[in-house]
Amino acid sequence: MTSNNSTPLTFTYKTFETVPIRLDVYPPAVITTSEVPVVLWFHGGGFTFANRTNFFPKWLQKRINDAGFAFVSADYRLIPTGSITAHHILEDVKDAFAFLRSKTFEAALDSLDVEGKLPFPKFRIDPKRIAAAGSSAGGTCAYFAATHVEPKPAAILSVFGMGGDILNAQYLTPKTEPFLRGRPLLDPSRSKDYIYPLSPSVSSDILSDSPMAFHPPTATLPALPANPRMPLALLYLQLGTYLDYYTGEHAPSLSDTLRAALPSPNVQSNPGMKKIILRKHIPIQHHAIFPQLNVSSSWPPVFLLHGAEDTAVPVTESKNMYATLKWAGVETKIKIVDGEDHFFDQTPDAEEKYGQVFDEAAKFLIEKLSA
Repeated sequence: MTSNNSTPLTFTYKTFETVPIRLDVYPPAVITTSEVPVVLWFHGGGFTFANRTNFFPKWLQKRINDAGFAFVSADYRLIPTGSITAHHILEDVKDAFAFLRSKTFEAALDSLDVEGKLPFPKFRIDPKRIAAAGSSAGGTCAYFAATHVEPKPAAILSVFGMGGDILNAQYLTPKTEPFLRGRPLLDPSRSKDYIYPLSPSVSSDILSDSPMAFHPPTATLPALPANPRMPLALLYLQLGTYLDYYTGEHAPSLSDTLRAALPSPNVQSNPGMKKIILRKHIPIQHHAIFPQLNVSSSWPPVFLLHGAEDTAVPVTESKNMYATLKWAGVETKIKIVDGEDHFFDQTPDAEEKYGQVFDEAAKFLIEKLSA
């Protein structure tokens, strides 16, 4: 049976303090079995903005659906709002998996089918064949799934993912010169409500959907962000305080603690030594949200894709994660794309230039989900 997978079906997989957190289900192009594998995707945006439709990997969704699998794109809570940190995002990742594996999701499909509102042939998700994938911050979500979701995902795809190496200057060094594609440094005063201590309006808010938005370009200016949350992750990196917002450790500042403890933010050592350094200086209650501390032989197979010239998430993140995975005996592959920066998969000519690379990444997931 064939289906139209260009328009997804949206479900609320959890509600937090009246805020719905949603995911979109894209059905297989052809449904041949009652239970199908699925790739669960988490979006990028530095954990501070975006939603399940932003930075969407059409290249991956099409390949996965054409293989007869479902593709799901999920939202999660965003920082800094309320008391939200990466710990809450970890909970959302686990709950998204639980929802797809639940009788609640099956019942929702059945109800829509009975009402004649299901726009594709009914199917079930095979609970043992779910892969986790994501780009940038979403790559961290995929790593969370590898560590904390049970049963384990069948495979992991990280596309220029964060979380592979915290010991680098991108997180810990205050910037005095442009560092992201040559863009001018941000003015912190323009985002003062979002700088610790947060303004009351920010500290009381909860968001899981903050989409990209731009002002119209003018004759002298390009299209500038209209969503005030869009520059936040870059601002925190510029200030060298990103990890404070990630963990909620502002006083004392975790970033200050790490800067004082380490001889250099770019300390060169093997993955095992980096783990020792981090475990010593990061409070134990936060170890769960640092993926490189949690790699073990129990992780599923992992595919890492990264641009060699990434100025937002340095390629050293994926290189260190690759070495860490190898150290632990995990099956892993890495593909580094020469000359490319962050989100290179979103450029208009990406399919033409890197279709074979995309084929390789998708094939990796398809093979593991088919096993």
